Amino acid sequence: MAGEFLTGRVAIVTGGSSGIGRAVALGLSGQGASVVVAARRGEACEAVARLCGETGGEGIAIPTDVRREEECERLVERAAAWRGRLDILVNSAGIGRFAPVASLSTADLREMVDTNLHGTFWCSRAAFPRIASAGGGLICNIASLAGVDAWAGTGGYSATKFGIVGLTRALADEGREKGVKAVAICPALVATPMTGVSGADYLQPEDIAETVLYLLRLSPAAWPGEIVLGRRGAE
Repeated sequence: MAGEFLTGRVAIVTGGSSGIGRAVALGLSGQGASVVVAARRGEACEAVARLCGETGGEGIAIPTDVRREEECERLVERAAAWRGRLDILVNSAGIGRFAPVASLSTADLREMVDTNLHGTFWCSRAAFPRIASAGGGLICNIASLAGVDAWAGTGGYSATKFGIVGLTRALADEGREKGVKAVAICPALVATPMTGVSGADYLQPEDIAETVLYLLRLSPAAWPGEIVLGRRGAE
């Protein structure tokens, strides 16, 4: 189909069973990509993978808990073996636990660090050499506006998202000579099950998916930094 500019390219999307990850997976498959849908909920992953196969590309589900290093490594290994290459990684898996620093529990902080930061690090570390060996590609990490600013009640969450931005900057520098672009997308509130917000004044998951596609359409000479997406109205 005309316009399917990702035909032949293989992508992993973590957190792909719902919200931003689901929209990104469908956006990539709609442009012909072969998409690995990864999340903890196996049945939901399977459902999104089936939809990927109906939108111009193809999809498979690999249930993965990104809080576990060995599962991140297994995900990348299986994805690269599926079609013999890996071109794109979108780290979208994430959670938020919001409370003032003085009352944020250690358990909630650890869960955010393990999911948001460790998962992104482990998947990126495993995927980087695979993408480089395929001739280059994209690692896109879904951070947050809370990864470039912080407010009362966001201390733990912002710490993980600031960490993702720092990790992404380092990956971008390391990838320049290998053709591996790394970009953090930092959106304001997105209407997803995690945030619980809705309505036209909020970013939609499809806005993030379109941003990922924009990055993939850029020429090899274009190396963006973070992309910050605001929303209509005050934060």
